[in-house]
Amino acid sequence: MKKLILILLLLPTLTFGQFSKGTKMIGTDFSVSSYTTSVNNEPPITTITGNFHFGFFTSESFAVGPILNVLYNRNYNINPVTNTFDEISITGLSGGLFARKFFKISDKFFFSLEGRGLIGYAQRSNDSRLNFAFQSDDRVTRFDISILPAFTFFPSERWGIDARLGQIYYGSNAANYFQDFKEFRFNLGRVSLGFNYYFGIKGTE
Repeated sequence: MKKLILILLLLPTLTFGQFSKGTKMIGTDFSVSSYTTSVNNEPPITTITGNFHFGFFTSESFAVGPILNVLYNRNYNINPVTNTFDEISITGLSGGLFARKFFKISDKFFFSLEGRGLIGYAQRSNDSRLNFAFQSDDRVTRFDISILPAFTFFPSERWGIDARLGQIYYGSNAANYFQDFKEFRFNLGRVSLGFNYYFGIKGTE
Protein backbone atom coordinates (compact mmCIF):
# COMPACT_ATOMS: atom_id res chain seq x y z
CA MET A 1 0.00 0.00 0.00
CA LYS A 2 2.88 2.37 0.80
CA LYS A 3 4.37 1.71 -2.65
CA LEU A 4 1.04 2.48 -4.32
CA ILE A 5 0.72 5.79 -2.43
CA LEU A 6 4.30 6.68 -3.46
CA ILE A 7 3.48 5.97 -7.12
CA LEU A 8 0.41 8.21 -6.93
CA LEU A 9 2.52 11.03 -5.50
CA LEU A 10 5.08 10.63 -8.30
CA LEU A 11 2.57 10.50 -11.18
CA PRO A 12 3.41 14.00 -12.44
CA THR A 13 7.07 12.94 -12.91
CA LEU A 14 6.37 9.72 -14.83
CA THR A 15 6.84 9.74 -18.59
CA PHE A 16 4.92 8.27 -21.49
CA GLY A 17 6.10 6.03 -24.30
CA GLN A 18 5.75 2.81 -26.30
CA PHE A 19 2.15 3.47 -27.37
CA SER A 20 0.96 5.84 -30.07
CA LYS A 21 -2.36 7.23 -31.19
CA GLY A 22 -4.19 4.47 -33.02
CA THR A 23 -2.72 1.60 -30.97
CA LYS A 24 -5.34 -0.98 -30.01
CA MET A 25 -5.54 -3.37 -27.08
CA ILE A 26 -7.65 -6.46 -26.48
CA GLY A 27 -7.64 -8.47 -23.30
CA THR A 28 -9.18 -9.75 -20.12
CA ASP A 29 -8.77 -9.57 -16.36
CA PHE A 30 -10.24 -11.80 -13.69
CA SER A 31 -10.31 -12.47 -9.98
CA VAL A 32 -11.28 -15.51 -7.90
CA SER A 33 -11.89 -15.51 -4.17
CA SER A 34 -13.00 -18.27 -1.83
CA TYR A 35 -13.18 -18.10 1.94
CA THR A 36 -14.90 -19.78 4.84
CA THR A 37 -16.33 -18.47 8.09
CA SER A 38 -16.24 -20.06 11.53
CA VAL A 39 -20.02 -19.73 11.92
CA ASN A 40 -21.88 -23.07 11.79
CA ASN A 41 -19.09 -24.63 9.68
CA GLU A 42 -20.50 -23.00 6.56
CA PRO A 43 -19.19 -24.13 3.14
CA PRO A 44 -16.82 -21.75 1.34
CA ILE A 45 -18.15 -18.55 -0.20
CA THR A 46 -16.90 -18.18 -3.77
CA THR A 47 -16.82 -15.13 -6.05
CA ILE A 48 -15.55 -15.12 -9.64
CA THR A 49 -15.46 -12.03 -11.85
CA GLY A 50 -14.16 -11.63 -15.38
CA ASN A 51 -13.87 -8.65 -17.72
CA PHE A 52 -13.28 -8.57 -21.48
CA HIS A 53 -12.38 -5.34 -23.24
CA PHE A 54 -11.25 -3.76 -26.49
CA GLY A 55 -9.53 -0.39 -26.33
CA PHE A 56 -8.37 2.35 -28.69
CA PHE A 57 -5.52 4.73 -27.83
CA THR A 58 -6.59 8.30 -28.47
CA SER A 59 -3.11 9.50 -27.46
CA GLU A 60 0.21 7.90 -26.50
CA SER A 61 -1.01 7.30 -22.94
CA PHE A 62 -4.83 7.16 -22.95
CA ALA A 63 -7.09 4.29 -24.09
CA VAL A 64 -10.88 3.99 -24.15
CA GLY A 65 -13.33 1.34 -25.32
CA PRO A 66 -16.14 -1.12 -24.57
CA ILE A 67 -16.00 -3.66 -21.73
CA LEU A 68 -18.06 -6.73 -20.82
CA ASN A 69 -18.31 -8.09 -17.25
CA VAL A 70 -19.44 -11.50 -16.00
CA LEU A 71 -20.05 -12.34 -12.33
CA TYR A 72 -20.66 -15.50 -10.32
CA ASN A 73 -21.14 -15.52 -6.55
CA ARG A 74 -22.01 -18.61 -4.51
CA ASN A 75 -23.05 -18.50 -0.87
CA TYR A 76 -25.01 -20.73 1.48
CA ASN A 77 -27.98 -20.23 3.77
CA ILE A 78 -28.91 -22.61 6.57
CA ASN A 79 -32.33 -24.22 6.07
CA PRO A 80 -34.29 -24.07 9.36
CA VAL A 81 -36.42 -27.06 8.34
CA THR A 82 -33.69 -29.51 7.33
CA ASN A 83 -30.81 -27.91 9.29
CA THR A 84 -28.68 -28.19 6.15
CA PHE A 85 -27.15 -25.59 3.87
CA ASP A 86 -28.99 -24.48 0.73
CA GLU A 87 -26.97 -22.91 -2.06
CA ILE A 88 -27.78 -19.32 -2.95
CA SER A 89 -26.12 -17.68 -5.93
CA ILE A 90 -25.88 -14.60 -8.10
CA THR A 91 -24.92 -14.64 -11.79
CA GLY A 92 -24.54 -11.37 -13.64
CA LEU A 93 -23.75 -9.89 -17.04
CA SER A 94 -23.12 -6.22 -17.73
CA GLY A 95 -21.50 -3.99 -20.31
CA GLY A 96 -20.19 -0.46 -20.58
CA LEU A 97 -17.08 1.61 -21.18
CA PHE A 98 -13.60 1.85 -19.69
CA ALA A 99 -10.93 4.54 -19.90
CA ARG A 100 -7.31 3.96 -18.90
CA LYS A 101 -4.39 6.34 -18.40
CA PHE A 102 -0.86 4.89 -18.62
CA PHE A 103 2.29 6.20 -16.93
CA LYS A 104 5.68 4.77 -17.92
CA ILE A 105 8.01 3.69 -15.11
CA SER A 106 10.55 1.90 -17.32
CA ASP A 107 10.66 0.24 -20.74
CA LYS A 108 8.94 -2.86 -19.35
CA PHE A 109 6.88 -1.50 -16.46
CA PHE A 110 3.89 0.86 -16.53
CA PHE A 111 1.46 2.14 -13.94
CA SER A 112 -2.11 3.02 -14.87
CA LEU A 113 -5.41 4.25 -13.49
CA GLU A 114 -8.57 2.85 -15.06
CA GLY A 115 -12.17 3.99 -14.72
CA ARG A 116 -15.13 1.74 -15.56
CA GLY A 117 -18.87 2.28 -15.89
CA LEU A 118 -21.09 -0.80 -16.28
CA ILE A 119 -24.80 -1.59 -16.33
CA GLY A 120 -26.58 -4.93 -16.74
CA TYR A 121 -28.45 -7.51 -14.69
CA ALA A 122 -27.95 -9.86 -11.75
CA GLN A 123 -29.91 -13.12 -11.54
CA ARG A 124 -30.42 -14.03 -7.89
CA SER A 125 -31.38 -17.59 -6.93
CA ASN A 126 -32.04 -19.13 -3.53
CA ASP A 127 -32.63 -22.86 -3.98
CA SER A 128 -34.20 -24.54 -0.97
CA ARG A 129 -34.78 -28.09 -2.12
CA LEU A 130 -37.15 -29.19 0.67
CA ASN A 131 -38.73 -25.94 1.80
CA PHE A 132 -40.60 -24.11 -0.96
CA ALA A 133 -41.17 -21.08 1.25
CA PHE A 134 -37.47 -20.25 0.90
CA GLN A 135 -37.22 -20.63 -2.89
CA SER A 136 -36.74 -17.50 -4.97
CA ASP A 137 -35.41 -16.56 -8.38
CA ASP A 138 -35.42 -12.98 -9.61
CA ARG A 139 -33.54 -10.66 -11.95
CA VAL A 140 -32.55 -7.14 -10.93
CA THR A 141 -30.72 -4.25 -12.59
CA ARG A 142 -27.06 -4.02 -11.64
CA PHE A 143 -24.64 -1.14 -12.15
CA ASP A 144 -21.22 -0.16 -10.91
CA ILE A 145 -18.64 2.59 -11.29
CA SER A 146 -15.06 1.86 -10.29
CA ILE A 147 -11.49 3.16 -10.39
CA LEU A 148 -8.70 0.57 -10.48
CA PRO A 149 -4.93 1.10 -10.18
CA ALA A 150 -2.72 -1.41 -12.00
CA PHE A 151 0.90 -2.28 -12.68
CA THR A 152 1.73 -3.73 -16.09
CA PHE A 153 4.77 -5.80 -17.05
CA PHE A 154 5.66 -6.19 -20.75
CA PRO A 155 7.54 -9.46 -21.41
CA SER A 156 7.39 -8.46 -25.09
CA GLU A 157 6.37 -5.37 -27.04
CA ARG A 158 2.86 -6.65 -27.77
CA TRP A 159 1.94 -8.53 -24.58
CA GLY A 160 1.21 -6.96 -21.21
CA ILE A 161 0.50 -8.67 -17.86
CA ASP A 162 -1.58 -6.62 -15.42
CA ALA A 163 -1.68 -6.82 -11.64
CA ARG A 164 -4.58 -4.74 -10.35
CA LEU A 165 -4.39 -3.70 -6.71
CA GLY A 166 -7.83 -3.09 -5.23
CA GLN A 167 -10.42 -0.58 -6.34
CA ILE A 168 -12.67 2.32 -5.46
CA TYR A 169 -16.19 1.06 -6.14
CA TYR A 170 -19.78 2.25 -6.08
CA GLY A 171 -22.51 -0.07 -7.32
CA SER A 172 -25.64 -2.09 -6.72
CA ASN A 173 -26.91 -5.68 -6.51
CA ALA A 174 -23.60 -7.49 -6.90
CA ALA A 175 -23.68 -9.74 -3.84
CA ASN A 176 -26.95 -9.49 -1.95
CA TYR A 177 -29.56 -12.24 -2.14
CA PHE A 178 -32.60 -10.82 -0.41
CA GLN A 179 -32.96 -7.14 -1.29
CA ASP A 180 -31.88 -4.40 -3.67
CA PHE A 181 -28.99 -2.42 -2.26
CA LYS A 182 -26.16 -0.04 -3.08
CA GLU A 183 -22.66 0.03 -1.63
CA PHE A 184 -19.42 2.01 -1.67
CA ARG A 185 -16.07 0.27 -1.21
CA PHE A 186 -12.48 1.47 -0.95
CA ASN A 187 -10.21 -1.55 -1.06
CA LEU A 188 -6.48 -1.73 -1.78
CA GLY A 189 -6.04 -5.36 -0.76
CA ARG A 190 -7.82 -7.24 -3.54
CA VAL A 191 -5.58 -8.37 -6.40
CA SER A 192 -6.74 -9.39 -9.89
CA LEU A 193 -4.68 -10.50 -12.88
CA GLY A 194 -5.07 -9.52 -16.51
CA PHE A 195 -3.56 -10.00 -19.95
CA ASN A 196 -3.60 -7.64 -22.93
CA TYR A 197 -2.44 -7.88 -26.52
CA TYR A 198 -1.44 -4.58 -28.16
CA PHE A 199 -1.42 -4.09 -31.92
CA GLY A 200 -1.23 -1.24 -34.39
CA ILE A 201 1.75 0.20 -32.51
CA LYS A 202 3.47 2.68 -34.78
CA GLY A 203 6.80 1.40 -36.03
CA THR A 204 6.13 -2.29 -35.32
CA GLU A 205 3.77 -3.20 -38.18
